[in-house]
Amino acid sequence: MNPMMNRRRFVQASTTAALALATRPVMAAPEPHASAGLITVRGANYCWQYNLTKDVLQLSDARERSVFSTPLQPAVVIARQGEPTSRIASPGKPTTPQISGNRLTLGYRDVNGEAGLQLVWRFEDESFWLDSILYRPAAGEDLVSLHLFASIAPQPQPAFESSYLVVPGLLGSAALSPIINQNERLDTTVWLGRGSSVPGLNQQWALPVHYFAGFSMDSSKGQRDMLTSGRSQSFCCGLAALPAGDLFLSLRGSAASLAIDYRSDLWHHLHGPAELTLGCPLVFTLGEDDYEAIGAYYDTLLKAGIVRRKQPTPAQRETALRPQFCTWGAQIERHREGSGLDQGFLETLYQQMRDSGMQARLFSIDDKWEGTYGNLTHDANRLPHFESFLGRLRSDGMRIGLWAALMRCEHPAELGLNESQMLARPDGTPFRVDYSGTHYYILDFTRPEVADVLTHLARRFMERYKPDLLKFDFGYELPALAEAAPFDKRFTGERLMQRGLEIVLPAMRAVNPDLVVMYYSLSPLLVEHFDLHSPDDLCVAIGEYQIEANRRFYFSSLLGLLGIPTYGSSGYDWASSPSIWFDAAAMGSIGSLNDFAGDELGLHATPEMIALYNGIAHCLRNSACFEILPIGAVSEAPTLGAHARSWARFEADELVLLAHRPADPGNLFPPQERSTSRNARRLKRAQIALQASMPVVVASGTADGIEHATKLALAACGSGEVLLRRASTQSATLLFHYLDGSTTKQTATVNDHLLRLSLPSHSSTHVPFEWLEITFA
Repeated sequence: MNPMMNRRRFVQASTTAALALATRPVMAAPEPHASAGLITVRGANYCWQYNLTKDVLQLSDARERSVFSTPLQPAVVIARQGEPTSRIASPGKPTTPQISGNRLTLGYRDVNGEAGLQLVWRFEDESFWLDSILYRPAAGEDLVSLHLFASIAPQPQPAFESSYLVVPGLLGSAALSPIINQNERLDTTVWLGRGSSVPGLNQQWALPVHYFAGFSMDSSKGQRDMLTSGRSQSFCCGLAALPAGDLFLSLRGSAASLAIDYRSDLWHHLHGPAELTLGCPLVFTLGEDDYEAIGAYYDTLLKAGIVRRKQPTPAQRETALRPQFCTWGAQIERHREGSGLDQGFLETLYQQMRDSGMQARLFSIDDKWEGTYGNLTHDANRLPHFESFLGRLRSDGMRIGLWAALMRCEHPAELGLNESQMLARPDGTPFRVDYSGTHYYILDFTRPEVADVLTHLARRFMERYKPDLLKFDFGYELPALAEAAPFDKRFTGERLMQRGLEIVLPAMRAVNPDLVVMYYSLSPLLVEHFDLHSPDDLCVAIGEYQIEANRRFYFSSLLGLLGIPTYGSSGYDWASSPSIWFDAAAMGSIGSLNDFAGDELGLHATPEMIALYNGIAHCLRNSACFEILPIGAVSEAPTLGAHARSWARFEADELVLLAHRPADPGNLFPPQERSTSRNARRLKRAQIALQASMPVVVASGTADGIEHATKLALAACGSGEVLLRRASTQSATLLFHYLDGSTTKQTATVNDHLLRLSLPSHSSTHVPFEWLEITFA
């Protein structure tokens, strides 16, 4: 038996599974039915209805509330060969729909004059799919772009309508909310894929994302109950495969559309008369709110076998969940980024971290330890003792993280390559990036000879430096197809980054199978490549780092369903860090970018801050697979939405960690709860598990839930009273840990299923309190 599975948990899990199998009905896939010009499909939680005359899909939820509406005929934009600047997009005429079981095929003829178009929809009990789009172009035309959910003539215009859209990666700061009321009538096109400098918004942190969500509200009878009975369930529309084009979301007026740029007008790789498979499979899921709808999308991909839940090795899990310290913040504060990173700075910063008492157990060295981008070799002039420094870290018990932008190349000749083997512009010249006074190219790893060089570099890097964690960066800087393309056009668009990862990461893991790769990716389609999610740089959220971090954790916490924890890095000031560490505790690990020499406000770390970091580090769970229940969240508010006041973490349906903020009138996060039917039971368990007068993190030290665990760890933001609910009357040993390593011991008794605790801020000798270790008899 699993040593983490005691007899009570084994019986409980077996009984729960048996009851679920016995009571869950076996549902046949819903089938389309045609009647009076409508095709209707009814699933367990949706009604899909297509008007043949209007070519409009109307989606309703199980309570017949409108979720969204959209036309179904895609717009295919072409350019006549020999006329690359021409743009033609004309609608076709619908053919007779074909129904076969749970599949519906919609066809259109005379598209763009002579072409044919076919869509295949497939319906499941709690989801539906747009499986494929086939286009039969006429000879002499190049494919420019595909537009889904758009009106067509004279040019594609967004036509997907819902009251609200939710786009997690819309912007890297709170200047533009990811929760978009369509009455705001935005007029912009943003990446829904890997990201780039085109079309222009800084979306860096959440890319690639590969989904969007939303919901509608009925105000036809006034605003009474509009946010309750008048609010529809939420939908999520997500990719089930990566397209060979650049993925965008267009927002115009009160509508949206998906667009995929292929730009065969520039590259001439997609043209008639051969039949083309366009777009990529899409899956639609529903939930009672956006969080549930996105989680249902992840879960649907898992059940379909499209993605597999990560199964990290024990060593990977241990590395990924170690509390970290990263050099980047101090590099920025002291102007030591780029070539400013030298041996003296590195040695001094590490010693300052140790002197502070911060118990980080992974030290991550950021840009630019390399001599030049692309060679994956340290600069021997600036860092003459780099390898001996890494040896010191290991001897101190640290694991090592190294930053790398694997797709850059500053000097191709250093790698035995030349400019013709870099990504190329349409005119054939190499694509080059100018960044902070440095010029570099992007390797064309679709070329076999470049792939061979990258494989060799990756192996040599791992063998020489032996990092435990790779901080992979700048996948979003791969240029749009309008700017550059690889030699092998099978790997254009969203597939280009995946191709690079397929080359580099297996080579690294062949040397160290336990390597942890960290990236800021919310995409489930890249889950096989990454082990740890990073919320990325909070620099554009200056002055409100903790607010932006909370929102990023709200979305990234769902990755626990896929076995991907989140690394909770701080911002650049010390004042916001305690709140960020608190929020990150439930969904992975914590980290720090902070500078011990002073931050942007001229402030320094206090011993109390360091003690809290250490205390929360002792509360972290050693598991990568979990579910998070955000508490105190609001779905539709543009400012407060996608935030949570508190967080509950469940593993195997056990409440194993609770990061609890008490409600107060001045709190940014509103105290009211609007629980969904799915999480009502869990919410009640979280609400009665703990009461506290200050923010508290409490975690089980075993596989059991908080009420049953024989060991608990508890850290608090300040002093005060805590009540813990227990399943039975027990005695407890309380071991209080302080920043200087000292401890004090007490005993306590559980009375009426409650353990009453009084937490100090300091010891009797004025040393800051770190954490409380509780052992039950």
